[in-house]
Amino acid sequence: MVLLLLIGFAAPAFADVEVQATLAPEVIGVDETATFSIEVRGTSFSSLRFHPSFELENLEIVGGPSQFEDMRFVNGSFSRTFRLSWQVRPLGLGAAQVRAISVQLNDEVRQLSPQAIQVQREPTRQARPIGPDEDEDPFQQFFGHVPNPWRGEPQGPEVFLRAEVQPQQPVVGQQVLYTLYLYTREDIAALSPSGVPTFRGFWVHDIQLPQQLPTELVEIEGRRYGRVPLLRKALFPLRRGRYQVEPATVDLTVQRYDRRFFFGPPIARPEQLRLRTEAQWIDVQPLPPAPPGFGGAVGQLALTAELQPRQIRLGEAATLTVRLSGAGNLQGIPEPRITPPAGVTIFPPQHESRGEVAGNTVRDSRIWRYVIVAGRAGRYTLRAPEIPYFDPASGRYQVAAAPDLALRALPRPAEALATGGGGAPHGIHAAVLPARMFLGRRWTSLLPWLFALPWGLALVVTLARRHAGSDKPLAGRSGAARKLAAGLRQAETEERPQQVAARIEESWRGFLTERWDIPAVAPPSRWPELLASRGASPEAVSELSRLVEDLQYLRHAPQLSTTAALRGEALGRCRHLLRRLR
Repeated sequence: MVLLLLIGFAAPAFADVEVQATLAPEVIGVDETATFSIEVRGTSFSSLRFHPSFELENLEIVGGPSQFEDMRFVNGSFSRTFRLSWQVRPLGLGAAQVRAISVQLNDEVRQLSPQAIQVQREPTRQARPIGPDEDEDPFQQFFGHVPNPWRGEPQGPEVFLRAEVQPQQPVVGQQVLYTLYLYTREDIAALSPSGVPTFRGFWVHDIQLPQQLPTELVEIEGRRYGRVPLLRKALFPLRRGRYQVEPATVDLTVQRYDRRFFFGPPIARPEQLRLRTEAQWIDVQPLPPAPPGFGGAVGQLALTAELQPRQIRLGEAATLTVRLSGAGNLQGIPEPRITPPAGVTIFPPQHESRGEVAGNTVRDSRIWRYVIVAGRAGRYTLRAPEIPYFDPASGRYQVAAAPDLALRALPRPAEALATGGGGAPHGIHAAVLPARMFLGRRWTSLLPWLFALPWGLALVVTLARRHAGSDKPLAGRSGAARKLAAGLRQAETEERPQQVAARIEESWRGFLTERWDIPAVAPPSRWPELLASRGASPEAVSELSRLVEDLQYLRHAPQLSTTAALRGEALGRCRHLLRRLR
């Protein structure tokens, strides 16, 4: 025996050494892990420790390396094994491999064949390997998991749900981020959300999660969990109050494994679970008293204005583009009012809406395009509108503004004046002001009268109404109430909730102006304050404040599911308030 051992020591150290690399299993799910191992086996007493080198393709290391070493002497034959293992996770679907594998044993370097697997979307329900964070016992390498009677082990699956809301006390219109997280230490075989909150009282915007769900390790009460987001929503509260976000429920299958006491592979045991979160509460705070012109914009916004072209000839038109954009919800923001300089006409705008999600933040934009026509030649300065908004980050109202724009209007060319036209007209806009004769005069010379006549008629009618109201106050009051009631009946016929809100607001604006002398340019947010200063009862002021909130709520109704109930509630409040104020 001694002679045999001496012969073994005298043999070359690595003459009979076998080196093997494996990557298993052959197919895994995109959310599962595989095991990459390099094993060295020899028959000498020399150490088999080695230095590996390899490259990963569509894989990343999430655990390891773990070591295994075994020595055996059976029937006069000695063998020794040393193995290093890593846990790897796929980065995406398709083929994945470990390539450029080499092992250095002292001065010898051996090249090994690449190892490849296939990654599919569906899980394969493979056994979850032991991670580096779990308790290790030397006996487990030989006999499997040995229960420890002195250590309290969890009886049920270590998996649970949590819903997180940030911030929990937003102001009206501020974005709230709702995230549903799954915390687990188990192998999840299947998962299906079975109950999602309705988010009543909020405008909801979906935030798409990446195809490869981000997983992070967190520590809770001294134990490490993998945390995965399952659902993410951007919520925008539409009015003040305390709102409950209902619990969310998820059905899942946990793949648990029972290890025998000494020998044998682990036995898979699927377990069906239904997890449920706790209800969340959101306390929506009211906005501070708003400045004049505030239309409900909340966020971090910026305003730009562009005029194209900057130089036109009489009979042509320019386009003024006003863009309000930034982080926030701009649904229902009214169009900005632009006061034109004398000699310039600005037609009602066309509007456009655009929205996107940047990270976890909703970014919105509103674009208004105005057609501008000059009535006479000259240089004009167009003042871009100023839009007040509330910035939750600073807790103050800000003003989004843009620099003034210069417009130059040139006379018509001499040949155009001689021929009554000539030249290329400016599309549709030139057709607005045709160079034709009417009673011996050009239309362009009558243009100021055409725009002044409606305003003059409106002024005459207003003076006449005020004169009639001073002589017959009761008749004036009843006339304003009849107009408001007629407007509410027209609002009932509208199909779109935004149009309902616009019709109600227009009707109440006329009534409050005629009956309570509230300026027509006052924003709805200031109506309760102005009504209180006119001597109205506190009950009526409070009712009007709730109506203004209802109108803002209705402007976002296309994204809500309770449209019919909202319309009926707003119209009912209108009729009740009318009885108080008529």
